[in-house]
Amino acid sequence: MARREITQYFDDLDDTPLEEHQLHVVRFSYEGSDYILDLSEENAEKFREMVHPYLEVARKVTPTRGGSADSRTPVNSRDVRRWALEKGLKVANRGKIPFEIIEAYQKAHA
Repeated sequence: MARREITQYFDDLDDTPLEEHQLHVVRFSYEGSDYILDLSEENAEKFREMVHPYLEVARKVTPTRGGSADSRTPVNSRDVRRWALEKGLKVANRGKIPFEIIEAYQKAHA
């Protein structure tokens, strides 16, 4: 007796059955959790349209050698200050370095 397994896909939003060629897998992260959706082209497009305004103003986190380049990635403040001064950026000798300067430093050294 032979056995055959069949995988049937369904749109996670409206439960519509989908053929494999109709399937659009959407992956995203929100507040530290990763998500995945199986959607039809129509619902995938609705999702893209809905998040588009947020993506337009968001900062993209790009992987670096040590992990992700975000405000939690440790940097040597002395090196950042020296680099900023060389680039003509205003940075105080002491205290917190503005995120924009840290981000620019990380981008320049990625």
